[in-house]
Amino acid sequence: MRLTILYSIIATVATTVIATTISWPDTPFKTSGRQIVSQSGKNVVYAGVNWPGAADTMLPEGLQYQSIKNIVNKISSLGANVIRLTYAIEMIDDIYSYSPNSTLQNSLINALGTANGTIVLHEILKKNSQFTPYTTRLEVCTSLTGWTQVLILEQVFDAVAAECAKQQIYVHLDNHVSKAEWCCSNNDGNAWFGDTYFNVTNWRRGLAFMADHVSQ
Repeated sequence: MRLTILYSIIATVATTVIATTISWPDTPFKTSGRQIVSQSGKNVVYAGVNWPGAADTMLPEGLQYQSIKNIVNKISSLGANVIRLTYAIEMIDDIYSYSPNSTLQNSLINALGTANGTIVLHEILKKNSQFTPYTTRLEVCTSLTGWTQVLILEQVFDAVAAECAKQQIYVHLDNHVSKAEWCCSNNDGNAWFGDTYFNVTNWRRGLAFMADHVSQ
């Protein structure tokens, strides 16, 4: 009887030790039948929200109203554990073409016009003081050359991911569209391979870029 109790205590302590050593994010995930399974073998249940970032500014939306920290905190307070963060392939195309529209200032002015873009930029910078007008949407691949020194600044998508990690929220990247715009219809040129704005080569390049970016 005493041995049984002792074994039970040892087993309980061992289980507790194992449980406390498992830390977030407990990745990589894998699948087992219909389940998503964490590295430690636990079933992972997604409970999340959508955060659109694939519209014409190609920026995660709402930053003119709240800081990234506050937005993620509100998501966490709902009991969510993941965000579906959308992006457009055009954002990666701009990186490869060294487009000046990749900066926060130019993204907003290009999409919203000078007057409205400047107003929104001012509000974003007021709520998110880590950014400047020259902050870019997404860090540029280090193999590319000829870019300006603004790359040392924190990038918008990376800042969202960093805050989500800090608050233990997973990020599920979603290539929502190829050409950045509010989605969706069956005649917007984004619907299927080879459509007006759905360049398959660029699409594959964009997916590869994002996969490489987030693995670093």
